[in-house]
Amino acid sequence: MSASPAEDLSKDVETLRKEMQELLVQREFGLQRFAGSDTDIRFYTRFPSYDHLMAFWFLIEPCIYKMIRVSRAKSAANRNEEVLTPARTSMRQLLQPVDEFFLFLVFLSVGLKERDLAHRFNIHQSTVSRIIATWTNFLATALGSQCIWLTRAEVQAYLPEEFKDFSDTQMILDCTELRCQTPSSPLLQSEMYSSYKSHCTMKALVGIAPHGPATFISNLYAGSVSDKEVFKQSGIAEKLTEDMAVMVDKGFLITDCCKCKVYCPPFLSKQKQMPAYQVKETQAIARLRVHVERVIRRIKQNKLFDSIITMSHVYNINQLFAVACMLSNYQNTALVKKWVK
Repeated sequence: MSASPAEDLSKDVETLRKEMQELLVQREFGLQRFAGSDTDIRFYTRFPSYDHLMAFWFLIEPCIYKMIRVSRAKSAANRNEEVLTPARTSMRQLLQPVDEFFLFLVFLSVGLKERDLAHRFNIHQSTVSRIIATWTNFLATALGSQCIWLTRAEVQAYLPEEFKDFSDTQMILDCTELRCQTPSSPLLQSEMYSSYKSHCTMKALVGIAPHGPATFISNLYAGSVSDKEVFKQSGIAEKLTEDMAVMVDKGFLITDCCKCKVYCPPFLSKQKQMPAYQVKETQAIARLRVHVERVIRRIKQNKLFDSIITMSHVYNINQLFAVACMLSNYQNTALVKKWVK
């Protein structure tokens, strides 16, 4: 008789303990809080589902122990020492590695300010800044070590039927611009000013394979640099051979800069009206070239690039943009179903 009330009390205590744990998870702003909602995962990380996100996490998790913290790298640099080994895992961390990764994705995808993230994750703003810098370097190194350039044979193996009239197409190219804070220097202002955007910008060249994945990402250049000059400085011309072709927009005048064939919509020139065959060619190229614009739109759905890039992030914006481009290959479904196995 006396054992029964004790058992009931122990069950109640266990139930209350579980409820407290659930409330703590709901209170904390971390990955586990949103594990049951794919809609929230999509909003905060750009990954389509929690399972998709964790599949990517399991790819990079084995490399976490090699991560070099920014604070450790700076202290070693001040002492003129080289960081040969990462910090010991026994060191206390305010957040678990998976929550640090989640914080970085929220920063990139939602574009929240560091102070906002500090309040949400209940850590200091300087800690947020160090986590973002550390994960930017880590992902740029980890993802950058994987070759995203595809050989001609690989591109041909997954060439969609829509490209049958342009079967030698190796990639589709386009430039995109990110608005940035206006520099105080008049000389820098003139270099960064884009007449197309009527604002100071940074410009990058993005190339995709016909079936959708990003296979080339250039550095960011000043907004006043022409598309042709970005193409020349990016080094992509060296990768393109005579048996390849690229597809570009009408303003991309790169025929004299590369060995490969260039598919570009024809100009009206001095004609009053385009011949029928040129109209059909223009429409055919436009229908296929739009895929690169769709990929760039996916990349710029990361809200960090929606707002004006402040000077405080200019030092690592090249890495942030490259990471966003490379993550898009893992985050999204393919543009063409043939790529999906």
